[in-house]
Amino acid sequence: GDASRLVTGGGGMLRGAQAASAIPGVAGKVFASLASNPTQQLGAATGAGLAGGSSREAGGDSLMQAGASLLGGVAGGLTPGAVSGVVNAGRRILAPALTPQQIDIKLTETLGKAGVDYSKLSGKLQSQLRDELAASLQAGKQLDPQAVSRLADFKSVGATPTRGMISQNPVQITREMNLAKVGANSADDSLHGMAMIQNRNNAQLIGNLNDLGANRGDVQRAGEAVTGSIFGKQAGLRGSEQSLWDTAKASPGYKQPISAGVLSDVNAALDSEGLMPFMNPKISNYIKAFQMGQPFTPQAYKNLQSMLSNEAARGGNEGAAAGLAARIMREGDLKPAGFQAGGNALVDQGMASGMRGVDDAATGAIDAVNAARRATRAAYSYEDSSPLVRSVLSDGRTSDPMRIAQSYIIGGTAKEAKDVMQQVGPQGIAPIKEAILGHLKEKALSGAPDETGKFSQAAFNRALNAIGKDKLALIFSPEELHALNTNARVASLMMSQPVGSAVNNSNSGALLLGRGMDLLNKIPVVGPLAGPAMKNIEVSLRQRQAANYQPGLLKIEPRPPLLNGLLLPGMVASGGLLSQ
Repeated sequence: GDASRLVTGGGGMLRGAQAASAIPGVAGKVFASLASNPTQQLGAATGAGLAGGSSREAGGDSLMQAGASLLGGVAGGLTPGAVSGVVNAGRRILAPALTPQQIDIKLTETLGKAGVDYSKLSGKLQSQLRDELAASLQAGKQLDPQAVSRLADFKSVGATPTRGMISQNPVQITREMNLAKVGANSADDSLHGMAMIQNRNNAQLIGNLNDLGANRGDVQRAGEAVTGSIFGKQAGLRGSEQSLWDTAKASPGYKQPISAGVLSDVNAALDSEGLMPFMNPKISNYIKAFQMGQPFTPQAYKNLQSMLSNEAARGGNEGAAAGLAARIMREGDLKPAGFQAGGNALVDQGMASGMRGVDDAATGAIDAVNAARRATRAAYSYEDSSPLVRSVLSDGRTSDPMRIAQSYIIGGTAKEAKDVMQQVGPQGIAPIKEAILGHLKEKALSGAPDETGKFSQAAFNRALNAIGKDKLALIFSPEELHALNTNARVASLMMSQPVGSAVNNSNSGALLLGRGMDLLNKIPVVGPLAGPAMKNIEVSLRQRQAANYQPGLLKIEPRPPLLNGLLLPGMVASGGLLSQ
């Protein structure tokens, strides 16, 4: 009867609270809280009524009845959750097994919420995730997409996750980090599990970079690959140029006169740019002699070009004047001089044949010279094609292979990296990649050797970001770039100390506790009894819990406080007791 009355009263108040929850403002929020979790509310009312009534029947006074109602209400409020847990457990046991295809569909949906394309993961990684998550998916548990994405990253790089690394729960991370320090400061080998996981993961991150080629990284070799390629191309162009000039020199018309019109173009350009006063007098006199009547031949053209090129290399205003003249010479047209018979002389058959012979010889020589000129233009064009090429061919400080590598491979923009890739070609890309990987590893380990280096996720990510996504995408394949970025993410997850964590980075507390456990074992009688018990608690509970990362994959559903479910029954029970 008491239970029925409390359930009836609680139900009425529950209905009223549900209706009143529509009231705007604070009042509505209060009533909404009172109306939450009706099953728990009515369960608590039943428990309060049964316990209070039983106390009265047993002769308890009002205070005893109130205490019994309170305890019964708490027990009744907990009952629906327990029943629900049993029902869910039964549901899991009786549920049919999911096929691999069904698991793939669920994983695709889950990882998709975290921005990860499940179909692009390797077959091996997909298989690992199926095995890891089949039980949770079978039980209908809600997975945290971000946590599953983190697990995929750990599996991809071959590192061992812990519950804190997977969940990124600041409290769990605090426990694990401090536990590793406690264990490492103890002489008991069985307490070293967490510290050894961290050590193996550190070695795995370094090994992943070495697998990509970091252990072969050599900045000097990368610079030599670039400079060697550029010098090789220059040598090829200049060799072709020399061969074509040799052919032109061997032509019959190489020493026969051609038109000197290009020399007028040179003077006009110098005058227009105000550089005429800076022209080397020796070269000016050489040009003037041809304009005054000295025969201008392909041989003279080649000699003049050589003089201008040598002068241009000296720099200054004189070099600028010579460089302009050389460019006009390279780009100008060469024409036959034409044959002059003189006066009104009749041209007989022999003279006409001679004229044709002279013109043909001059034309052939000009064609050969033009082919050589095109080769010259190609060589000059390449040598001035980019800052990288100019730096390598400058024959100064900037041409040193180490400086080239530091400026254009380790440093430099994406545009400059593209120029590097064009220069070395597919066959020369390996030393470029390895130099960058070696640089990244050196930053991550602060220059320490692999055996003793501690992988710093902060330094590694800074170095990665300094190179830039666009530049990395030009040099590395999508698979290699994914491996680098995943290594960086896992390093961050392993060493993360999010807001709310309280890791004892000073190591003082861990040292004291670890040493304290060692000292405790040395105390006669008490030590051997208490020490193993403390060790067992530390190892079996904390380390096993940390290593069991599966719960960290589950989405945490917020639970309303138990007090909310007891508010209405408490009000009803209080009213009933007061009425008595």
